[in-house]
Amino acid sequence: MDQMSDLPARIGRYVVEAVLGRGAMGVIYKAHDPDIDRPVAIKLVRADLLGGRDRDEYLVRFRHEAQAAGRCMHPNIVAIYDFALHEGNPFLAMEYVHGISLSEALARGTRFQPADAVYVIRQVLEALACAHGLGIVHRDIKPANVLLLPGGRIKVTDFGISRIDTSHLTQSGAVIGTPSYMSPEQFRGDVVDFRSDIFSAGTVLYELLSGERPFAGRNFTEVMHQILQGEPRDLREAAPATPAGVRAALARALAKRPAERFASAQEMADALRDAMRGDAALAATGSDRTIVVPHRDPDAPAVEPGTARFDPVLLDTIERRLARHVGPIAKRLVASAARKSDSLESLCETLARSIEEPKERSVFLGETMGMVRTQAGVTMTRTAFAPGANPAIAADQVERIQRDFARCMGPIAKVLMKRTIGSARSAQDLREKLAAHIENAADRAVFLKGH
Repeated sequence: MDQMSDLPARIGRYVVEAVLGRGAMGVIYKAHDPDIDRPVAIKLVRADLLGGRDRDEYLVRFRHEAQAAGRCMHPNIVAIYDFALHEGNPFLAMEYVHGISLSEALARGTRFQPADAVYVIRQVLEALACAHGLGIVHRDIKPANVLLLPGGRIKVTDFGISRIDTSHLTQSGAVIGTPSYMSPEQFRGDVVDFRSDIFSAGTVLYELLSGERPFAGRNFTEVMHQILQGEPRDLREAAPATPAGVRAALARALAKRPAERFASAQEMADALRDAMRGDAALAATGSDRTIVVPHRDPDAPAVEPGTARFDPVLLDTIERRLARHVGPIAKRLVASAARKSDSLESLCETLARSIEEPKERSVFLGETMGMVRTQAGVTMTRTAFAPGANPAIAADQVERIQRDFARCMGPIAKVLMKRTIGSARSAQDLREKLAAHIENAADRAVFLKGH
């Protein structure tokens, strides 16, 4: 194992099966955990490149960061299971992910539509929000550290570990990170915080949208100059299909000064979500009011052949819930299952089988079956009130609730309001029924509180 070129039989208790990747600082192996009977990824680090005090300090930092990364429990973060030493070198046992990195996908020529690119980066930002809440800055967000799973779900890897200062291992003046995705403050050697990760996430989003890096160069010096002084090519030219709101959010994420970026990863994720909804609303209304063209509300679900017997709004809500677990393919799965299912219960059970993780499957079934029961109750108790009218709720209260709901849901709010108001016993009951459709917990809480 002098150059770590031979495949070790075991690392700790883990049975090594194959090499997944190599780098200057170590090797990543696929291995099997015989105690729990599951596959794992082992990251074995070359601490033996150091000597004496440097090595001891490095091991202390590595252990500390491994503990920090292990606290990042999130569906979009590769989980860390174990930390130990193997022949004097530290290693991590991590969740083994069936997928490819974004860098591999891009190298294969994969191109992302704006909705798919935003979906991927919103997941990255959700992972960052979790880590930042624990005081952990990634410092090396790049396509190689974002793993793409079937269905469009992603997992971010190397959380916490990338914070370890390896400047002792490099030439004088070297910095941590991959040049094309580094923030200006990383190049300057300034103090780095969560806003550096936001900048890096912006560079990845730009690449997904345009197929090119926002800051390119023939060498390290040229890349550094571009990031510190240059501006990326205008997305209206590089990726014309990108919605204006997404371009605005991206420009803010790539601001040279950290103070001009988003205040948090969650704020950027919300801005991207609102930008896509705004684009859908704009498409629905049209920009030329002198032309009247029949159109479908783009946020409302399309009625697939054979699915008309199910409430399309409920199908849309179920699709949104499923998309949390399987990504954009949820639309196709719901349409297919709706054609074959004879009840909402069997529909939900069929869809649940497409979710790999048992815990996530249970969450989905709990949510959707609850909605099905609520829908059944509403159908039985719905009165003959005209859509949008309910004598139990004052008109000004209805208007206020409608306005608050539209802020959270966009154009589909009007449809959901009409379908729900007739069964509401009071203004607060109406808010609670509508809140079930709001996915974001923070938005839901604000809506329930009212203004």
